[in-house]
Amino acid sequence: MTHTTRGTATDLAYERLKRAILTCALAPGTELREALLAEQFQLGRTPVRGALGRLVQDGLVEVRPRKGYRVTDLKITDVNEVFELRLMLEPAACELAAARAPRETIRALHDLAHAEYDHSDPGSYEQFLVDNREFHVRLADAAGNHRLARSIRALLEEMQRLFFLSLTVRDTSSEQMHEHHALYDSILSGDTALARKLSADQIEQSRRRVIEALITGFTPSPSTSSAPLGL
Repeated sequence: MTHTTRGTATDLAYERLKRAILTCALAPGTELREALLAEQFQLGRTPVRGALGRLVQDGLVEVRPRKGYRVTDLKITDVNEVFELRLMLEPAACELAAARAPRETIRALHDLAHAEYDHSDPGSYEQFLVDNREFHVRLADAAGNHRLARSIRALLEEMQRLFFLSLTVRDTSSEQMHEHHALYDSILSGDTALARKLSADQIEQSRRRVIEALITGFTPSPSTSSAPLGL
């Protein structure tokens, strides 16, 4: 096998395992065994080993001496840190978008702002989270601050499994749709103060949902734990 092929196989293993962790198919605290992962995800053990090393660097997996690997837990302190950072970035992006983004660019985000998920269908959660992330990132892009957009994208990607976990606990689809509608309307109307306030309020609501989910706990459904996950 060539070096390029090994790299490609490791990349595939990395993407599959990372997605499984971010969607909580491999839930926080799950013990990971190379042989079992290789079988479950239809991968070779060498690529799985390489992928686990990269996931350790990402902070999604931890090494336990003489015990193998484990999906890292989600902790309240980590939640508060990332939400504090969101509060620094996203309200500013929304305020800037309301102030200076072209109205036609904001209107183009209508469908993303009105995305929803089906609480009875865990398979719909991932697309909802992608749409939600794109809505916030493209708002920052529309405001003309591409560095801010990149920072928000990286932060929301890091937080994906927190969001996924919160969706499993109770049905908040209509609640989140209402929040996004109000934010979208405020930005479209150019109301900078309201856009900033709504963004901050929604981030705090999201923090409460995530903490509620962490306290309640998570049991993956058959739909979230099936294998293999495609790309």
